[in-house]
Amino acid sequence: MSQVVRQESPLNTEPLSGKLTDAYITPNELVFNRNHESALPSSVEDATSNGSASAGNWTVTVSADGTDDKYTGSLRGSRRVLSLEQLQSQFALSEVVATLECAGNRRSELADSHPEPEGIQWGNAVIANVIWGGASLRSMLLAAGVADPFAHHASEQLSTLEPSEESSSTQAAEWAKSLHLHLLSAQKSKSNDAEQAQFAASIPLTTAMHPNQSCLLAYEYNHQPLTPRHGAPLRAVVPGHVGARWVKWLTALKVSTSPSDSPPMREDYKLLTPRNTQEREKEYSDKAKDGDFRSRELDKKQPIQRLEASCAITQPAHDAEPLDQVDGKVAVKGYAVGQDGSPATNVCVALVADPGNDTDTEDLLRWSWAWTLWHVQLPVPSASTSYAVIARCTTAAGVEQPKISPWNLRGFCNRSWSVVRHVSIPLT
Repeated sequence: MSQVVRQESPLNTEPLSGKLTDAYITPNELVFNRNHESALPSSVEDATSNGSASAGNWTVTVSADGTDDKYTGSLRGSRRVLSLEQLQSQFALSEVVATLECAGNRRSELADSHPEPEGIQWGNAVIANVIWGGASLRSMLLAAGVADPFAHHASEQLSTLEPSEESSSTQAAEWAKSLHLHLLSAQKSKSNDAEQAQFAASIPLTTAMHPNQSCLLAYEYNHQPLTPRHGAPLRAVVPGHVGARWVKWLTALKVSTSPSDSPPMREDYKLLTPRNTQEREKEYSDKAKDGDFRSRELDKKQPIQRLEASCAITQPAHDAEPLDQVDGKVAVKGYAVGQDGSPATNVCVALVADPGNDTDTEDLLRWSWAWTLWHVQLPVPSASTSYAVIARCTTAAGVEQPKISPWNLRGFCNRSWSVVRHVSIPLT
């Protein structure tokens, strides 16, 4: 079986960690499944046949709310409706190799020395490196009448603009800095108040329209039509951002003066963190069972947007069979992801008694949203037969993966150094 089932209804699965890094591009069948509801939206079932999208009967609506017509054209008063067929015929196919990662990836690792966080206890394989194909979100918004937040830059400068959060804001025109793009799904989402609303998220408009952010309205993955379980007929691709922003079954886009207040963004995808001691963590976890306390804590926080640098060891796995050594060395492998388009170019891996080795890296593009696969042969010290393997990464821009991610109630965004303990290596 290629996928580990973490939850049957709704279906939530991740591939076997060791299989995940066998290929640079994740095969479609190994892309994890993350679902909030058990059933596909009925409109998705109607628009798909034989597991692929039907271009003729799916539309996406583009509108604006509360914005200045000077910058959003006629969208505030007259929405635009585009069919999937029009997106495919009127906009050139754009492709980006980008890593999709669930906010809960590596959640279970946070429970090693802390209270178990809420949610599905994911391992380190809720991540996939995929060739996404579709219409450029920037191109589509420009064609719909949204002004270019970066038009004041010379055309030859556009390819040099950094796609980081800070740079995206400072490089953009002043009018765009307070605007957001809502991404709305066909799927309904139940809130804690039993209210039903569309699953939705938002990203800054400056992110959506940044020339080097490579956001897509995707209908393909790995040169094949998207399947319904991974968002067909249409999904958002927002490189460098948490998977919840990559909205599946996309039906509408809206430029707005305020961020999305959908139930998932309001009640779930936030870092709820007490003071960082185990006693307070347990106390905080208990208090959060009270709805009023939880609501007050949620109101203080903003939803997660971007993901920071991280790496993970996929071989050896936790509680693996003893490692074989060849010529006094053992094989260790894994993946690393960068930050803000700056790829992970250096990975340091060590047995606890060893200073570690840097992996070789190839020349990379100026901006890369793909992961880095790494492997290394580590020398085995002769003093012991049991070890911990530790890995950490650094991006091309010099950003170092944090040693420890603070515990948080929902177990989101674990970017800590990757550690596999109790690794057994028989002496030869």
